[in-house]
Amino acid sequence: MKVNKLVKIAVAVAVALHIADAKAASYQLNDYSVTGLGRSYAGAGIMGDDYSAIAYNPAGMTLMKKSGVQQVFNMINVNSDVEGLDEHKGSKGKMKFWQPVPAGFAQYNVNDKFFLGAGIYAPFGLKTKYKANWFGKDAAILSKLDIVDFNISAAYKLDQHWSFGASAILRYIYGRMTQKIGTMGPYGGGDINFNVHGWSQTGTLGVMYEVDKNTRFGASWRLRSAQRAKGKFKMSGINPAPSAVLPPGMTWPSYLKDGMTDVWANPDLPETVTLSAYHRYKDVGFSGTARWTHWTSSFPNFTVYSSSLPEGKKTNDYRYKNSWTLSGGMDYYYCKNLTFRLGAGWDQSPTNGAKRRTIRIPDSDRWWMSVGASYMKNNWQLDVGYAHLIAKTAKSLEDKGTLLSDPVHAKYKNTQSNILGVQVQYKF
Repeated sequence: MKVNKLVKIAVAVAVALHIADAKAASYQLNDYSVTGLGRSYAGAGIMGDDYSAIAYNPAGMTLMKKSGVQQVFNMINVNSDVEGLDEHKGSKGKMKFWQPVPAGFAQYNVNDKFFLGAGIYAPFGLKTKYKANWFGKDAAILSKLDIVDFNISAAYKLDQHWSFGASAILRYIYGRMTQKIGTMGPYGGGDINFNVHGWSQTGTLGVMYEVDKNTRFGASWRLRSAQRAKGKFKMSGINPAPSAVLPPGMTWPSYLKDGMTDVWANPDLPETVTLSAYHRYKDVGFSGTARWTHWTSSFPNFTVYSSSLPEGKKTNDYRYKNSWTLSGGMDYYYCKNLTFRLGAGWDQSPTNGAKRRTIRIPDSDRWWMSVGASYMKNNWQLDVGYAHLIAKTAKSLEDKGTLLSDPVHAKYKNTQSNILGVQVQYKF
């Protein structure tokens, strides 16, 4: 029987590996659980109603009494109106796109004390995508960051009150940026395509305290990771003007002639601390989560290195500030087979003012409202969830351009996102 369970778990993880193409519209993500989506991810890691504790707080794995697998299918929709400022005053633009954010988990209960798990999910990610002819095309069109965690977890239930867990994580990063080169300038038109990818390692530690079967608290600490990424900077269709138009002593970079150059970057991703609580009173469960992200120690700037760049590198000075995410949720246990959920939350942006907000990451504070439901029959559970996010109106007033583009100042308003999720669980 145990061998049969392990085979099923291995197959489920293989399927999750095949579809784990994580994309999203914001930088730090929570979208590992559709069960959690319905309550705005309140109680993350200690709810005991799906296998996502593997990602949030591995100590919470001890709440699942049966081994099982879980497949998550989320779709994120982003809509934002973009209005030009200063030299682009009066120009209009728009961002509107859908992106999938899948995840998968599998858990094997060795006995009633020791638990093993595996998961694949996206802890960070972003995507901004403008139309090819928008007014800021010479500075940015597509910006994409995909980060995928491959997680192995273990948990131990010490007694009726205390549980402990730990995860070892292999993290993959892929980034891509594109833009145009203005046809009215001395460059003759063309395209820029920047790609990097790489791997790193990190981990998570978790603890959970159960006062009784209806009340519990959890804390987890996900460690900082140092990415090591390398790739290519490619330019196509470029017809640079004669060197005579350049200042004395300055020549065109070699990659304008060769079309491609090697680049590398070493971005750090921050540590996070997550605190969660849950209490059930009769047929209603109340949950809450507070997550703190330590951006100041890991993401003050982002530097790209290349022998073809001036001084060998190009640095964007973000100076991110530490941020909080707060959420509260409620579960209504209508009957043995059916549960309804709702939640609300606030997600603080780490962006440090309009002068450091870029059109590639025009992030701002967000407010959440969500609903969801679960239906259980035999060993199967189907979860559905929906969340609506509204972002605060924000301006990008970054005042630094590059050799190939001028700065673009813009206002982002009516920025809204929708998340639709479907999830299937099977318990052995």
